Amino acid sequence: MAAKRGRDMDWVVIRYRDVFVIVALIILIGGGLGGGYYYWRTHQNPQVRAEAAIAKAQQKLESMDSPDAPDPLRQTLTRARAKLETARTEYAAQHYPVALAVATEVLATLKNIEPPPTNVAFLVSQEGSVEVKKAGNQLFTSAKENMLLENGDIVKTSKSGYAKIKYPNGQFQTIAPDSLVVIQALTVSSQGGSKIEVVVKGGQVETTTPENMSPKDETYIATEDAKISPKADSRMAVSHTEGGPTTTQIYRGAGEIESGGKTQTVEAGASGTAIITSAQGIISQNPLVAPPSVIGPRDQQVLRVDNPSGTPITFEWRGGSTSDVVFQLSAKPLFSSLLTAEQVVRGDRITVDGLPAGSYYWRLRSSGGDDKAYWSPTIRFRIIQVIQHVRVPRNLRLEVEATPIGDGVILQGKTDPGVAVSVNEIEVPVSADGSFSKIELFTDKGNQPVQVRAFDEEGNEKVWRKVFQSAGY
Repeated sequence: MAAKRGRDMDWVVIRYRDVFVIVALIILIGGGLGGGYYYWRTHQNPQVRAEAAIAKAQQKLESMDSPDAPDPLRQTLTRARAKLETARTEYAAQHYPVALAVATEVLATLKNIEPPPTNVAFLVSQEGSVEVKKAGNQLFTSAKENMLLENGDIVKTSKSGYAKIKYPNGQFQTIAPDSLVVIQALTVSSQGGSKIEVVVKGGQVETTTPENMSPKDETYIATEDAKISPKADSRMAVSHTEGGPTTTQIYRGAGEIESGGKTQTVEAGASGTAIITSAQGIISQNPLVAPPSVIGPRDQQVLRVDNPSGTPITFEWRGGSTSDVVFQLSAKPLFSSLLTAEQVVRGDRITVDGLPAGSYYWRLRSSGGDDKAYWSPTIRFRIIQVIQHVRVPRNLRLEVEATPIGDGVILQGKTDPGVAVSVNEIEVPVSADGSFSKIELFTDKGNQPVQVRAFDEEGNEKVWRKVFQSAGY
């Protein structure tokens, strides 16, 4: 009996081992199948791959799109957008392999587009008399808008002339009247970004650098005794008289100032700061007088009125370092001429008689001398007449996709080519094919209404409205 019990025990032990082996095999097989499914779901699933390709192509398109892009590039981008719209249509119809193929084709097209050259800049606007002497030439010639500027070119403004230049890294420079500026270098930096160096021989240059300026980029403004390097998201002005000191006014952000063999990083601070340098180094540093903050009309705001010329417009602001505020209003972005005489206002608003439909610019500064007070950023607004009796009825197209992002919403849409679009009455850029995008951030608690309006000059319009809840509050 004992021998039999032993054999029974051996049989039971063997069966347990077999069970363990079978369980292990099941786990391995299940894990392999699960891993394979996960790989297929994330890497081989046509739906997921098509969705990722469409998103990547959209991001690439937005990064390359620019109002200042040359015509051939704009045409290529327009064709790419049309193809990407086809990819979205196929995706919505669940034709995922087709959508993937079309989106992949768009990516291939964009990949083959050469990036904008780093060795040229554009004179994007001018007012008054502006002349340019091209490198190697002996004579100055009249400047033209969208003129290419290269290494060694010299820009000269008259006593009433202004010029605005856009550089490869997205920074802008406004050359003040009676100035002489040399485009010293437009090349590639040691880290592979763009290198920009401008020499101020006389007069003043105001520079604004973009918030997303690459850390690989290098930008300099040089004079006889100083070399200033603006940081990202900065606004500053550098003025110099031959044989005299250099004055650097930093209104926003920071700049690195090299003078007298020493280098120092200077922050704008709450109100801005002015630094005077000579060949011996920094002579003095003093706070500036900050301008008020604009309330309205806001930048890019669209004012819709029945009778523009008969409707007064009120300009409002708050803050500022002095009780008196200097106000300027112009139909030109560089303020070479004013619509009303420059006015000193005591208070926080001024009302101007009605203006014809069109685009206008205004700015403010606290009262004080040029060595202390400085202008606010330029505010552009647009007046549109609401036509009561539509001359050319038109059913405008307006398609909007809204993606909440917690403290805001991403808006992507399309309208008819040539139609304007505003989001909460702030005009947004519209591409040649009618597509547009905007990130609307919320700053208040509670419900957040968002209104997208498509409109034309004939008084036709179409409105999209939706209320969102900010998750940030």
